[in-house]
Amino acid sequence: MRTTPAIRRTDATDPPETFTVEAPLGLEDRIAAALFTYADLFAAARRRLLHLLIWVVLVLLALAYYSSWQESGHLGARTFLSRFGADLLGLGGLPILVVAVPMLAYYAVHPALVRSRLRRWYRDERLDRPVTNIYRFEPGGIVVTTAGGRSAFACRRIDGISEEPAHLFIRLRDIEDVFALPRRGLSEAQAAHIQSWAASCHAGGMAAARSFPELDMPDERVPLLSARFELTETDRAAALGWQMERPGMQRCRRRGFVLAFLVTALIPPLVFGFLWLLDPERVPFRYAFPLFLEMFASTFWRYVLGLWAIIAIGILLHPWMRRRHARQLGRQMQKRVQAYEHEVRLYDDGLEVWQDGFRGRFDWAGFERIERQSDHLVLLRRAGEPLILPLRALDGDKLAIFQRIADSRVGEGNHRPEAGA
Repeated sequence: MRTTPAIRRTDATDPPETFTVEAPLGLEDRIAAALFTYADLFAAARRRLLHLLIWVVLVLLALAYYSSWQESGHLGARTFLSRFGADLLGLGGLPILVVAVPMLAYYAVHPALVRSRLRRWYRDERLDRPVTNIYRFEPGGIVVTTAGGRSAFACRRIDGISEEPAHLFIRLRDIEDVFALPRRGLSEAQAAHIQSWAASCHAGGMAAARSFPELDMPDERVPLLSARFELTETDRAAALGWQMERPGMQRCRRRGFVLAFLVTALIPPLVFGFLWLLDPERVPFRYAFPLFLEMFASTFWRYVLGLWAIIAIGILLHPWMRRRHARQLGRQMQKRVQAYEHEVRLYDDGLEVWQDGFRGRFDWAGFERIERQSDHLVLLRRAGEPLILPLRALDGDKLAIFQRIADSRVGEGNHRPEAGA
């Protein structure tokens, strides 16, 4: 990583001169950025698992309490407490262990599972290839050049700098993303220059009045098409729903369902075997083993079919559960950011997205194809996150114009919006 040119030390009111940083971005850097951006959502999901476990354990304790009270409560409190403790330490506490141990294990490995799923997602979407981004820090904002595009953010859209041992994160205001600069190869002087730039961006509101040519200079070109819209909860839910139906996610769900069928087929014999081990008066294994074989044909399969029926119901309900989850996440994400009006401009050589304090330019060569997702168009990029365009923004003859432009510039015939319908 290199920075050009050399920058003199400045204070918060004296903006640093323009300087450039070239930073590599690999798979682990993308994962770190996603973990940083959605840390609160991942933590909330983990806490919900713990809350569910607490309620389940309370219900099981209440059932064990009621059973012990029915059997020994009339003999006095001391007898009841003795019986209740014996039940919890014996077979009566087995359901609690069966539920609590797997859920606590899942709670413990949840961060690793999230990281693994993110890694699988980026690989499935072919976003795991290393790229080099160019960051140009200016007094009025930052310009980021990536493969197939360039984005400019005024200081009012910069939320500050966060440091972690492996990365320096540039936070963006009202945008679900961050810029992750790996610390490998980043000297202390370079990090200090970036921090000085961030401080000057927020010094006494001066950044709002500072000129930023990338945004302030008028564009003399006439777009082929212009459309305006604001992202809503429905738009965000549609984008999340599209992600949930990607081929990689579908393969993951199929593997999970197959594994669930295999594991549940083993649960009844394992439970009975565990109970046999706990029985102080158990018969020797040479006599118990034939009984286990007989129970496979007479008893176990009934429990297995019952568990499989529950899994089958879960499979049938899963599409509804995914849609509901997408709506909930869309609602949460909508509350986290301020709604800005988006303006999309189409030119011969690319597409531009404008917001207050933001301008993103994407070359046509950087798009792979366009898919239709209900009332939205999903523009898939070759080396970046997809763009979402609501069809309501393409009223009148704008949709036909957009299709004609996309037909001639994106993909090789597999990009038509109808193809993903």
